[in-house]
Amino acid sequence: MRPPWYFVLPEERSQPSGGNIYNERIIQALQQVGQSVEIISAIDYPQAVRRDQEGVYWVDTLILESIREVLSLQPSRAHSLLIVHHLESLAPAQNQSAEKLLAQETPFLLWFQGFLATSTFTRDYLRQRGLSQPIIIAEPGIDNLNLAISDRDTETVRALMVANLVERKGILPWLHWLADSVQSADHFFLTIVGRTNIEPNYAQACINLVKKHPLLESSVNFLGSQPPSRMSRFYEEANLFISTAQMETFGMALQEARLHRLPILTLDGGYSARHIAPGETGYVFNDIASLGDFFLDAVQKPQKFATLYERAQQPSLSYPSWADTARSLVQQFDQLFRYAP
Repeated sequence: MRPPWYFVLPEERSQPSGGNIYNERIIQALQQVGQSVEIISAIDYPQAVRRDQEGVYWVDTLILESIREVLSLQPSRAHSLLIVHHLESLAPAQNQSAEKLLAQETPFLLWFQGFLATSTFTRDYLRQRGLSQPIIIAEPGIDNLNLAISDRDTETVRALMVANLVERKGILPWLHWLADSVQSADHFFLTIVGRTNIEPNYAQACINLVKKHPLLESSVNFLGSQPPSRMSRFYEEANLFISTAQMETFGMALQEARLHRLPILTLDGGYSARHIAPGETGYVFNDIASLGDFFLDAVQKPQKFATLYERAQQPSLSYPSWADTARSLVQQFDQLFRYAP
């Protein structure tokens, strides 16, 4: 008999982020396929572990530092698995030591009985760190398997970035490159959708840079945080998608871009490149300068951009539905942990 399932999530789980959206969708899908799920807080979780309350506890990586007390506990009936949306060691900030981050993460990673990874990239990263616990791979699903794609014009490049304004998304150096490189004849629009309250100083630096540059101010538009239900319109209005993230453990925005058949320009970080067929549905670059040179060349050469766009209209990669993902998660769990349904 499978024990009760609990998801241990951040308090700000309603705020738009890839991790929060994944958690919400997978819980809904699990409930739809018959798996009972309850959400508990980071405050209640250590108490449940201390009481050895029977259940499977799926813990979001965002709350690790707030549950450090569990590291001294060895429950027998409270089984904890880590949902690995992101680890700081994957993309250290400029002022962070990778070695220190690895040392901070290791006690947690060793303590958990298993992991939920959203991609094979994350699984491989955990294995490379010498972790031998079971790993369930459950890639994000999609909400609309039969998305209708409307015609778009390609006379002007209308690029879209969907990324919270945080350092690892690489938006500030991208804007700096544009500020140094764009000319008055370069006519394009760039829309950036993402939260500004996670790293507010970084976000403000991005906004200030655009405000102080006349050419960028007329081309770049920050829309801030948007609810997931409104995102489809932004993909539909764009004709190009750009990602400058240093690393993506999956890249749900890239997935959405492909579903909407947008050509993608992305840096080679983590799982990002897996979403496109280079030279067909987009291009992968090693650095922002190379990506920027290609972007401005497409802006300056409408026929080149039109060709790029037309190639990207081929069918998207085969992504699972959320129900498929939920069923796979349950099946893998039962097999790896030998629970009979």
